[in-house]
Amino acid sequence: MGALASTLFFVLAAASLLLVAIGIRLLLADRQLGERIAFETQTRPHNDKPGQWQLPRIFAARGRDREEIEQKLKSAGYFDASAVDQFVKLRLVLALVVACLGMLGSFLAAGDPFHHWLAILTSTWLAYIGPKYLLKWRAAERERTLTAEFPFLLDLMLMMLESGVSLDQCFRSIAREEQTAIPHHAPLIAMLVDDLDRGQDYQTAFDRWAARVGVNGAKEIAGLFRQSLFQGMELIPALREFIVEFSHRRIARAREAIGKITVRMVVLMLVFFMPALFIVLAGPPVAAIFDTLMGTKP
Repeated sequence: MGALASTLFFVLAAASLLLVAIGIRLLLADRQLGERIAFETQTRPHNDKPGQWQLPRIFAARGRDREEIEQKLKSAGYFDASAVDQFVKLRLVLALVVACLGMLGSFLAAGDPFHHWLAILTSTWLAYIGPKYLLKWRAAERERTLTAEFPFLLDLMLMMLESGVSLDQCFRSIAREEQTAIPHHAPLIAMLVDDLDRGQDYQTAFDRWAARVGVNGAKEIAGLFRQSLFQGMELIPALREFIVEFSHRRIARAREAIGKITVRMVVLMLVFFMPALFIVLAGPPVAAIFDTLMGTKP
């Protein structure tokens, strides 16, 4: 009787999910029709795209959470205006998929979709918050990569400027020919060149480039470029100072990584080597004491 009830419950749950999917599809079709009508009458809002699925307001990221996600997405290299909404949708879909898989596994194992409800709830929660931590890790990894590559970029610029190339030609040469030497900075320089080709002024283009890089010191270098172009500031000595600064940052990061490895080795020694060492050193005396105590018994 219990197995029959569980089977009936699972069938009803599957039917409910199917009805929800059909309802969402009908809502999407209705939204697409409304957007097409609005487009024909020129009343469609500019920030909505036809056919794009919009999350319900209760699931959309708002306030501080949205600002943090947007900042981390830019730090990770995702500059699309709809990246925040896409990330929130993927996070929600991942959590729903994990929840459905957990319910299915619980039904197959125990005959009840909610028998292991704690494990289902925990896995769903981890699937919901996990992408945010992965995004933070990706942003930190990109920041380390760009910081480590900055001295090579500035060295290339320094060599070109010392050979008589202008700053604009330097950017175009790096974007066109230095994809292998600086694989992470070259696409960002190419975006800067595209902004300039589209007619943006140098100040706005440099600000956008610094925002895309998102590394400490990028805004200062952008300001240095502006001062060199508009105020005639000597660029080569300042670039040498920035090269030294970023080289020191690389050394500091290497020392920090070495320090972390040392701490990990100490923890590994305490966990794995110290118990074995205690057994080897204290084992024979303890065994001798026990033998003596056992020999003195009447």
